[in-house]
Amino acid sequence: MSIVDDGGELKLAAAPQQAPATGSDADHITLSLNDLLPDSNGEIVVVSPQGHLHLNIVTDLQISESGISDSHFTADGTDVNGLSFYAFEGGMRLYYSPEVEITIAPHVG
Repeated sequence: MSIVDDGGELKLAAAPQQAPATGSDADHITLSLNDLLPDSNGEIVVVSPQGHLHLNIVTDLQISESGISDSHFTADGTDVNGLSFYAFEGGMRLYYSPEVEITIAPHVG
């Protein structure tokens, strides 16, 4: 699955958690990792051709690895070479481009 911020609405599996937007948090989007739909290989790609995007990803899964991807194509043919990534326990990988800032946080409550 690839997420491309084209300024339109994102279709999600569930409603995202919304916190009041104030100050610098106004341009942040908070989603549960479960809201994102991985491809058949458990991979998610987030890019933002419109410029800076800050995603807060909430999950109880532990990060098992992070870094910069080597040459690799996802199941849908997206080239993730050079993209940053987080790998989570269970094998899911979240790739993201340089203009996307990702914060991983645990579920609260």
